Amino acid sequence: MGAASVSEYVASLNEEQRQHVSAFIDFMSAEYPQLTPKISFSMPMWLLVKKMYEGYVAVSAAKSHFSIHFSDEEFLNRLSESLPACKKGKRCINIPYGDEESLHAVEERISDFLKIYHFEGSSSL
Repeated sequence: MGAASVSEYVASLNEEQRQHVSAFIDFMSAEYPQLTPKISFSMPMWLLVKKMYEGYVAVSAAKSHFSIHFSDEEFLNRLSESLPACKKGKRCINIPYGDEESLHAVEERISDFLKIYHFEGSSSL
């Protein structure tokens, strides 16, 4: 059985996973406070409207990387082309632990992603 809350999910991770996933959660909370994460498909997910098909961003941890998931495949394809150190998964970009440069590049592009769904965040980026 998976975690029932975002804090449970984070608590279930090892130290390295927790550090990177928590950093992304903190980024989303600071830059997009109007989006509230919830557990969906066993990972923290930020729904842009009410339903997944209306847009989402999510984060998950794996053994050697963490993944940031996006609901728009076209956006993800463009993003992965600009991140040669990262592999693309199914609707996600896999960032190796410790690759802060790629993480920051993804964070900078989240506002572009949100605009696809006509979501105007209060990002300070």
